[in-house]
Amino acid sequence: EEEEEGSSTKKAAVAMCVHTGSFSDYEEIPGVSHFLEHMLFMGSEDFPNENEYDSYLSKNGGMSNAYTDTECTNYYFDVQPKGLRGALMRFAGFFNSPLCKKDAVDREVQAVESEFVQALQNNAARLSQLRCHTATEGHVFRKFSWGNFRSLIEQPTQKGHVPRDLLLKYHKSAYSAERMSLVVLGAEDLATLERWVRELFSAVPCGLGPPVSFSGQGKPYEGGWVFALPMTREGHELHVLFQLPCLHRHYESKPDDYISHLIGHEGEGSLLSVLKQKGLVTHVSAGVAHEGYDRSTIGYMFNVTFVLTEKGLRFGRDGFGVVEYLFAYINLVRAAGPQRWIWDEISAASKMRFKFAAEDEAADYVQELAVNLRLYKTEHALEGDYLHATWDPELVQRTLGLLVPKNMRVEVQSSSFEGRAFEREEPWFRVPYSARRLTDEESEALARFTDAPGLSLPPRNKFLPTDFGIRTQDLAPGERSWLDKASAFGCPTPEALLCPPLLVSSSQDTEAWYKHDRFFRTPKLALLCSFEPDDARSTAERCVLLKLATRVLEDSLVETTYLADVADLSTHVYSNGDRLELRLEGFSHKLPTLLTEVLGGMASLEPDGERFEACRETLRRALKNSIFKPSRHAAYLRLLSLQLESWPLENQLEALEGLTAEKCRDFVRGLLSSSRRQVLIHGNATTEEAKSMVAEARSKFSAGPPRGPFVKRLALLKPGQRFVHSALAQNPQEKNSASEVYFQVGEENDSDYAALSLLEQLVYEPFFDQLRTKEQLGYSVSCGVRNTFGVLGFCFSVVSAKVSPPEIEERVESFLEQFVETVRGMAEEEWRQNVKSAVEAKHQQDQTLGEEAERHWGQLSSGRYEFFQQLEIAERISSTTKEAFLAWFGRHISAKSDERRALRVRVFGRESEGRGEDQGSYSAGDLMNFREEVAALERKTEPAREGEHPKC
Repeated sequence: EEEEEGSSTKKAAVAMCVHTGSFSDYEEIPGVSHFLEHMLFMGSEDFPNENEYDSYLSKNGGMSNAYTDTECTNYYFDVQPKGLRGALMRFAGFFNSPLCKKDAVDREVQAVESEFVQALQNNAARLSQLRCHTATEGHVFRKFSWGNFRSLIEQPTQKGHVPRDLLLKYHKSAYSAERMSLVVLGAEDLATLERWVRELFSAVPCGLGPPVSFSGQGKPYEGGWVFALPMTREGHELHVLFQLPCLHRHYESKPDDYISHLIGHEGEGSLLSVLKQKGLVTHVSAGVAHEGYDRSTIGYMFNVTFVLTEKGLRFGRDGFGVVEYLFAYINLVRAAGPQRWIWDEISAASKMRFKFAAEDEAADYVQELAVNLRLYKTEHALEGDYLHATWDPELVQRTLGLLVPKNMRVEVQSSSFEGRAFEREEPWFRVPYSARRLTDEESEALARFTDAPGLSLPPRNKFLPTDFGIRTQDLAPGERSWLDKASAFGCPTPEALLCPPLLVSSSQDTEAWYKHDRFFRTPKLALLCSFEPDDARSTAERCVLLKLATRVLEDSLVETTYLADVADLSTHVYSNGDRLELRLEGFSHKLPTLLTEVLGGMASLEPDGERFEACRETLRRALKNSIFKPSRHAAYLRLLSLQLESWPLENQLEALEGLTAEKCRDFVRGLLSSSRRQVLIHGNATTEEAKSMVAEARSKFSAGPPRGPFVKRLALLKPGQRFVHSALAQNPQEKNSASEVYFQVGEENDSDYAALSLLEQLVYEPFFDQLRTKEQLGYSVSCGVRNTFGVLGFCFSVVSAKVSPPEIEERVESFLEQFVETVRGMAEEEWRQNVKSAVEAKHQQDQTLGEEAERHWGQLSSGRYEFFQQLEIAERISSTTKEAFLAWFGRHISAKSDERRALRVRVFGRESEGRGEDQGSYSAGDLMNFREEVAALERKTEPAREGEHPKC
């Protein structure tokens, strides 16, 4: 399924990082930093309407967001360039004159409560809160940073405080100009941008001095403790945390990066490789995360995380045997001493990444820079995260010296602990846990452990490129015809970016496409390849075999692909619908080498027994966890209903148990010999180089069957009929319910696509404002266009712990009644502004070579080959009148229409009311009855034929 994304045209963006956060929360009102972040969106003296800011951004093709961390709170937005000044005017009020109105406080605290309730079953959040609870008494780590109704309203009120007064007091005592970093990215010249900033932000209060440092707090944890806690999802994880001093001032040498590179390595001789061969783990990661608890003025938390198999959990007490292997590797690294050649490889890769970094989304870019302005010297604000300028072996050795058992904290999370009796409980999330202290004997044994055969330092990296030259060549005749067609649209996006790929070759089993990059001019290349067997969905076994084979193949290649990834040459192997897809992307110099090794690995695949079982266990776990969240569960049920050839998870899980390593091997090899294949090569390569890569790929392929049309069978809902798919949330502790109200429009066409795009532009912000901000139904409220394998629709989604799915549906219908009247009364000027923003969203300018390749690949893999589809839809949007839109809405969305095709999906939380049978409802058990009631729509897509498309 494809979901419509927001505009990727060039945007203006702004971020304000206020360098204060939850470490500064008042004891009287835990979570006040987070609560204030919410409240600043709710109006200021100059713009008192609560949704003025978001409404303005929406009308000007923008978005906003914010997050609260331990020592900073970051607010940011993006907007079409023409709307920058207006957005800045509204944004400035956050910091100089917020209202924090009482009625808004009373309502918005419900949003914070909903966010908290959604996090209650999140394993990462539960672990984070346990770490806070078990920190040293009196340490700022112990503060409850989330905030909820109890901490923000009930407790302060019981102690005689007025929550709104505490909010305003906190804003006054913590939000000061000296503690803020502002980044503005716009199309105007620097003088104009600076003038606007001075004019609009000069009223921000100042005088509090620089940000508060918490360096005197000391270590948050006592070392040598082991904690165990249950996991809400299927799985087992073991975390080993080492406390390091604050390394902010060592950002040019980054000793933690050197250590994480080695411990987290995935190549031959690595800790992961040895543990995988034993069937103990499926993943290892190591390093200092960028969240505030991990990286603060107090210190750095170096975390090593192991994803354990069932066998790994039994390896020692709750998987503790894996910790022995970790110390064996640490001791090996320490004994070898700091290696300059390893540092040089890290430094070279970082320099490459920075020099040839792809352009970020504007909003992401500014919010990262706003944080960096405080962390790094001004001249390093852009480069600081990449900088590895100083080799300091003594600092590396000192840092390694802190990776010892007595400075260690171990945490084991497992779903198998669910029935275990725990003697303790964290009070906010109600997480049960146990804690034990390592004995001196255990610590000493760990510190000396070396008995782990097979471990070694990594090999030298053969994928580090040395040729960064840009390939040039004359325009091919096919390119000229594409450029002429692109220029006819009058779109502001450069024709070189719009120009589609050329057909290299097309045979009975393989078609290959190529585009020479003339826009980004970067020494990078993207290669995408798909393999589609004829019978991928014929049985549940074939369906799940595709998913398992993907994991087995990815696992077998990891020691090669990891080295490539370190050299910024990524490999992704994944199942996408009925296909296995391979995507290689990175520096063009070494990409052909990687392609040869990956295809060779496919041809010679011989799955290892232990690793095959680990892959199967991982897939089993992933399938069960895929619908753990109610929102994901609801989306799954919708797609299961609409895709007539799809198999329910229970059938896939049953079929998974009968699969063998031999079946996986034969399936992957069969992809090379008897599947339909597509290849796209896009970027820094000449025509001859591209043809050479195609030839290399085809040398691994065998001749397949004649290629006929691709056929997908989809449900065509009956007009006026009521379909409701209901289910219980998978998690017995889940308090949230999820509801989707889906309206099916019909087969993909430009006219309906244009109307749906306009609907999304018009409805997204008011839908959020009404159901989330005003009615406070839940924290997660969204809507958008859905393209399900060529069948168009629109979906409204709400997750709520407050009301049941039937009530949510009533609110959605009520909103839509109000919405259509709002549009009917909309002034022509406002209508045209919305039309213009919807058009700009289609005139997308890809930010990176990878994004452009993905756009072309979407047309190729779907069999549409409509490379100018977005521009053609934009033309339709620009000519759509309000009257035409209302007529379309009346046919497809209005409850009064006899033509409306609707599907409602309900996932009930375990405490939700209204779970009774509904007329027209069905469950997964009678899915087949539903499929008999709906019409079957067959979507056929023909493969590319030579003579129909421009060639190289």
